[in-house]
Amino acid sequence: MFFRDSIHKKNVLLFRVIIIFYIIQVAINIIGEGPSSVFPMFLLFTTFGGIVFLLIRREFFPKVTMYFMVTSIYLYFFFLLNDSPYLVNYFFMWLGLPLSTIYQNIRVIILAGSLSLLLTAYTYVHFQEEIFPNVIYEDFIYLLLFGIFLTAFFITNVKMISRLQAKINHLAFHDHLTGVANRYSLERKFEDLLDTNIKSLAVLFIDLNAFKQINDKYGHKTGDEVLQKAVLRIRNKLTYSQLLCRLGGDEFVILIDNFSDQQIRTLIKEIENALEAAIQINEHSIQVSASIGMSYTTKRSEMNLQRMIDQADTAMYLIKHA
Repeated sequence: MFFRDSIHKKNVLLFRVIIIFYIIQVAINIIGEGPSSVFPMFLLFTTFGGIVFLLIRREFFPKVTMYFMVTSIYLYFFFLLNDSPYLVNYFFMWLGLPLSTIYQNIRVIILAGSLSLLLTAYTYVHFQEEIFPNVIYEDFIYLLLFGIFLTAFFITNVKMISRLQAKINHLAFHDHLTGVANRYSLERKFEDLLDTNIKSLAVLFIDLNAFKQINDKYGHKTGDEVLQKAVLRIRNKLTYSQLLCRLGGDEFVILIDNFSDQQIRTLIKEIENALEAAIQINEHSIQVSASIGMSYTTKRSEMNLQRMIDQADTAMYLIKHA
């Protein structure tokens, strides 16, 4: 859903940029050549623009709309260059490539780069005298190489931005110490589950016993390593769909959907057993255990994240002090 909404917003942005560009182009043409100069391409632009507007308005397959918009830019310039084979129109055609980087999608950039090169070759073959009167074949090869280099540059740039964005997203959705989900990620996951047809929902609240004493005795650095190794043991007992989240300190929450009450209790026992064996940190053998509370419901009306966390926390407290 998030990916779909992101593409839709970029479709809206690109459409607005294209409209602004067209208005500027029309104004320049009217000033330079008079009102009659804009009519030949007006019908074509309004046709493509109308289709794109309806696709965006209805949010109809944003990914399809994305490819259609990029392709439409080059179709428009194809007809524009045939109608008005001027060097300025050819230069404007190359704006399609940087505009395609709005999507931060390598396939879209490759599409835009390929269409730019094809239209460059078409223009050179059919309008050499009008647009490239002094460009010989050898120079034309350099023009194509420039287009390839420009496309490769944008692809490399998008890859670098994507890697940086991935790191930022990881920091935004994960706990920096243990690598598990953070509170924000838990809330997003919970909201996503409510949008599906889930039959049951459970929240487990895990608190490591006597963790403060571990920090006091061995130091916080060793305590952090204990947390990391305890998390690995817990994660090994979970499936891909079950989300482990660190709330803070030595408190964790597990979000589980479509499990029976008995399955949940079996999982709790497996986690407790996994934490029984001592954790080795350098020369230290540290014993760890956990108190685990549960909140479980099959009723949609009771599926409230904070309430279920509070219920599981209360159940954990009663177990810890039993």
